[in-house]
Amino acid sequence: MPNPINQLKPTPLKTMRWDITLMFALLVACDTAAQLFFKEAATQTGEISLSSVHALSIYLLHLVQNKHIIFGVITICIAFFTWMAVIAKVDLSKAHLITCLAYVTVPIASMTFLGESMSAKQFVGIVLIIMGAYIAAQHEHSN
Repeated sequence: MPNPINQLKPTPLKTMRWDITLMFALLVACDTAAQLFFKEAATQTGEISLSSVHALSIYLLHLVQNKHIIFGVITICIAFFTWMAVIAKVDLSKAHLITCLAYVTVPIASMTFLGESMSAKQFVGIVLIIMGAYIAAQHEHSN
């Protein structure tokens, strides 16, 4: 009996179907949301204390009971399973380039929802990363 996993053919980015595009959008949205949830949890729980086993235990207990950690883990799990579905259909070398969109969505979401700021250097760096990913994702034509 043939293995259906071996019969999957990765899709080039130029010919992506709408379902793959939606999976990429879900992946980036979940990754972005998870980072916001984790940041909020880290802000609420403070720095990890390594002064004693008891202090570490208390910190970990607060961490696992934090609703932001729970939501963060849920969204990162959704992102993981979405990523697995994407790379089953798209070349990894191309698919991974699209994940750089999180370098745009996380800072924008951080500014919007957490009141953080972005420096001009950060902005230029983000633009350069996006341009580099776009250039790397372009299909090369051979003559």
